[in-house]
Amino acid sequence: MSGGTMRGSRRQVALRRALAGTAVLVATAALAPAAAIDVVPTGASTLAVGTIESAPTPMLRPGQSMTTVVTVENDEMVPLDDARVLLRVTREPLEDRESLVAYLDGEDASMVTVGSADVGTSTVTSTDGGQPTPVTRLGSGASTTVSVTSQDKRLPFIEDTWAVHGVEVLLRTDTGDSTILTGAVTYVDAPMPELQLSTVATASGLSARVRSIAAATDIDGVTLAIDESALAGLGTGTLDLSDRDVMRLPTEDPDLVSLAHADNSALLEFALRTSLTTGVSTADHTPWLAVVDRADRSTARLVAREGAEAILMTSTRGASAAEVTPAVSVTRAGGEDIPLLTPDATLSSYLGAGATTDAGGVGAAIAVGALTAAESASPVLAWTGDEWSPTGTSEASVLSALMNAPFVDAVDLAELVAEPAGTTVDLRWKVGAADDLDAATIAGLSNQLADLTDLSTVADDPDAFLGEHGTALLPPVARSVREDAQTRQLRVVQATADADETLEALHVAIGSDVNFIADKGSLPVTVVNGLDVDATVVVDMTSFSPNLQIRETPRVTIPANSSKTVPVEVEAVSSADVSAITVLRNTDGISIATPVSMSVRVRADWGTAVTAVFTAGLVVLLVMGVIRTVRRGRKETRTTRVSDKPDPEE
Repeated sequence: MSGGTMRGSRRQVALRRALAGTAVLVATAALAPAAAIDVVPTGASTLAVGTIESAPTPMLRPGQSMTTVVTVENDEMVPLDDARVLLRVTREPLEDRESLVAYLDGEDASMVTVGSADVGTSTVTSTDGGQPTPVTRLGSGASTTVSVTSQDKRLPFIEDTWAVHGVEVLLRTDTGDSTILTGAVTYVDAPMPELQLSTVATASGLSARVRSIAAATDIDGVTLAIDESALAGLGTGTLDLSDRDVMRLPTEDPDLVSLAHADNSALLEFALRTSLTTGVSTADHTPWLAVVDRADRSTARLVAREGAEAILMTSTRGASAAEVTPAVSVTRAGGEDIPLLTPDATLSSYLGAGATTDAGGVGAAIAVGALTAAESASPVLAWTGDEWSPTGTSEASVLSALMNAPFVDAVDLAELVAEPAGTTVDLRWKVGAADDLDAATIAGLSNQLADLTDLSTVADDPDAFLGEHGTALLPPVARSVREDAQTRQLRVVQATADADETLEALHVAIGSDVNFIADKGSLPVTVVNGLDVDATVVVDMTSFSPNLQIRETPRVTIPANSSKTVPVEVEAVSSADVSAITVLRNTDGISIATPVSMSVRVRADWGTAVTAVFTAGLVVLLVMGVIRTVRRGRKETRTTRVSDKPDPEE
């Protein structure tokens, strides 16, 4: 719809509504029955509780009726007599979003009753005078369900126009009125202006919430911006994201503003890599969405450098229901244009947490959408918010009903950012710095991430190891705790402790001084692996004296949660007291554990002397053995003689 056509249509609608308002006043005064004029009792009912089972019809066309179903329960000890459920509509249309929001927030309005139903069953009682009196009675502790349908002649709608009216459902007793529902109805008897509407649902945080949002937002025109790493532990099951408009969120949806102000992108780069390696379905080419409270130039430069598709700015500060917020603007960052997406705060508030739990949520959202269409020709963006956590499809019914409303042209977010036609804006260099996580803490977390990256190479699957242990450093920089300094600090302490524990799990055991009495041999080094994976390491020993030479640097694999003694071949040059350190390195030669020092008492001459003594001892034993053998031979020679006389028998 062109701008001229839209403006002409809006003038016609305004004229029709003005005439309709006058006609309603005249028609109501002349034709409305006495029952339509509400005389509101003072006070409020305390005898019964009403619950909406079915909300009033959100959109009506000529000839249709409004219907609501209500359950009334009498919790008191006395019967409830002559109670009624009333269905009421504002006498005049609500002309714009501002008046609609004011009505929904509790502002008084002139109402007309369009339908009613008695609560209880008919019975006859006796008055003080003894005369029988018919009443409808709901007994003590009893409950009943009633249906209230509007009477066509009482509806204050005017032909050949469309309009938004406020709706109320009341429980009326002799002690007062109780409002059960406040909502809205959109009457359609004329062409309505079209609303180009796109909705983005951000899903991050707890796995159950991410999955519930993903399952509830499979709706045309709704873009799912999801941290898929949160789903890795649950699996996808029947969840299929392949045919949907999906954008990635970095793991833990980090606080991009703090990272940009600290001029440190290491954690963001890791969060983006992890969202791919631990994701469950999105492909590498899926664009990522940067989500911030308010954007500035430093943040825009950071996310542009990291390839963000667009920036979603979620702040609602200063937003007014009187003005519709355009969906897209553009800023220049890093030498290129980057779209800035701004949700309309008023429309978004009727889709997110809290609004969707109201029984009249569907009617209110459609009414706000209809008035939004009448007040703006620009594409409009809605956002479900950070707190929205639907537990079933019913809680997404408001979103589904609005996106499928006949006057809504549902547009995917990808279409909005593909060729952004919004106004070009210049951002301030830095905003909101008071809520930043300090740069020193970010630097410390980044350094620990670098150390964990080096450590991960000892595992058979470095990506899996880093994905498990490195992501523990991201919660302190999550966007969700940007304005919660206490929670953020607790997360910093926990993340730092967890990272230190992992980094210290693989180490060389501290031993006592060693005596080395030899020219050549080996020194024992005990390597402890407290990790849950096998670790392949290089044991690198360094001697600080030329009197002890290191002959090899062994490479070994230490089983998970175990220790192993590794012999390091050395050579002694001369006797001395030598200092040495042992460092564990990964296969790339990078140190991955704290060096451990040791003292080696080298006694190379002692080894020679011992060898000489041992050799001399062997020689002595050999000589003694020879002498003993010679002496034994001589003795046998002396004691054995041969007779010179012949044998007589011979």
